[in-house]
Amino acid sequence: MTWAPTPRLLAYPWLVAALLVTAIAAGRPELAAAAAPLTVFLLVGLATSRRPQPPGSRVCISPQRVVEGDTVTVTAEIALPTELEVLEVGLPLPSGFQLLGPANPTAVRRGDGSAQSVVFTVRPVRWGEFSLGDLYVRGRDDFGLRRFEMRLPGQMAVRVYPRSSRLRTLIRPTRTHVYSGSRVAVQKGEGIEFADVRPYVTGDLIRSVNWRASARRGGFWVNDRYPERNVDVVLLLDTFTHLGPPEAGTLEQMVRGAASLASAWLRDRDRVGLIGFGGILRWLEVGGGTRHAYQLVDTLLDTQVVFSYAWKGIDLIPVRLLPPHALIVGVTPLLDQRIVTALLDLRGRGFDLAVIELSPTPHVEEAGSGTAALARRVWDLDREVMRSRFLRAGAAVVPWSEGDALEPVVAEVELWRRRARFRGH
Repeated sequence: MTWAPTPRLLAYPWLVAALLVTAIAAGRPELAAAAAPLTVFLLVGLATSRRPQPPGSRVCISPQRVVEGDTVTVTAEIALPTELEVLEVGLPLPSGFQLLGPANPTAVRRGDGSAQSVVFTVRPVRWGEFSLGDLYVRGRDDFGLRRFEMRLPGQMAVRVYPRSSRLRTLIRPTRTHVYSGSRVAVQKGEGIEFADVRPYVTGDLIRSVNWRASARRGGFWVNDRYPERNVDVVLLLDTFTHLGPPEAGTLEQMVRGAASLASAWLRDRDRVGLIGFGGILRWLEVGGGTRHAYQLVDTLLDTQVVFSYAWKGIDLIPVRLLPPHALIVGVTPLLDQRIVTALLDLRGRGFDLAVIELSPTPHVEEAGSGTAALARRVWDLDREVMRSRFLRAGAAVVPWSEGDALEPVVAEVELWRRRARFRGH
C-alpha cells in the first residue's frame, strides 16, 4: 500500500513560496495576499488528511471454465475506507482477454453502506489457463493532496477451452473392440447395419428372417448385420518443435485440431487417449465419458513445446498407453527426426496409424534466388521423400494448412485409407 503526495501537494508549496518571494522583492503586498488562500488550503488539507485503512475486497468469477468467445463475469465487492468517499477500481486483464464493460478503472462511491459492488464483463479470445481477479484500487483525500494506491490479491484460475470444430467425418479404424459403440464392425453379428442374406440355420432368431427373400427363393433366408462397436484412439502430439508466433503457429493449430478430433470421437462413445511426445512426455490414458472429456481438454491446455537434444523413441512410452488394435493419429509438422522415427516405428510394430501434417509452409520465409532457392527446393524434396516413406509403410499423411478447415483433411485421410483397404482385399 502506498500513501504518497499528489502533484498538487508537491506544486502548491513552491507556488506559495514563489508568490511570497516575489511580493517581498517587488514590494507588491497583493501577491502575498494571493498566497494566503493557497496556504490555508494546504494547512487545512494536511491537517484533515488521514492515512486510510486498507479496503476489504471479495472477488467472485463466474464461470471459471469457459469456451473461447464466451463471457466471464468478475464481481468485486469493495469495502471503502471511512477516510475516502470515492475509490477507483481497476481489473488488470491478462493477454487473451478483452473488456466488454464497464470502464476500466471504474469509480466506486460510498453509498448507504460501506461495501460497494462493481461488475466487470470480459471475454477470452484465446484458450489456456489464466489468473484473474487481482484488483488495483486508487483514491485521494478530500483536498486531493495525497493519493492512496494498493493492489488487492484475489487471483483465481480461469480455464478457457479451445472452441472445437464439429466434424461429421472421422477416421475409421481397421479394428474395433467388443464393447458397444457407434462404429460398424467388420465382422458380422447382432446389429442394425445390413451386411448380407444367408439361408436359415437352427438357432437363428425369427426376427432376422427376410420374408421377401424367403418368398422369392422358396425357403427361409435371414439377414446378417454388422454390430456397432467402439474403438480406442490415441492422439500423438508432437511437442518437439513449434513454428510461428508464441500465441499462434503450429502449437495453436495442433491443440485446436486435437480438441476437435477428441470431442468428435468421444461424442460417438469411443475411447480416446492423449500423448504429448517431446522434450517432456505427457499423457492421458484412453477413456470415455464426460469426466474424461474434461480431463482430456485440461491436458491439452497444459501442452507446451519443451526443447531437448536428447534422442527419444517410443520405448519411453508406457505400454499401457498404446492399447492393442488402437488407432494412432499423429498430429505433427514432421520437422523433427525423432517424431518421424517414432511414428514409423509404431507402424512397423503393427499399429494402425494415420498422420495429420501441420503444414510448416506458412511459417517459412519465401526463398529469394540463388543458394536460398536451392536450399528451399532441397528441403521440399526431402519432405516429399519423408511422406513417401509413410505411404509405403501404409500410413496416410495429409497436410493441414493453418486457417483451413479440418474436416476436408480428415475426409482425405479416410478416403486414402479406404482405397488402401480396397487394394489390400
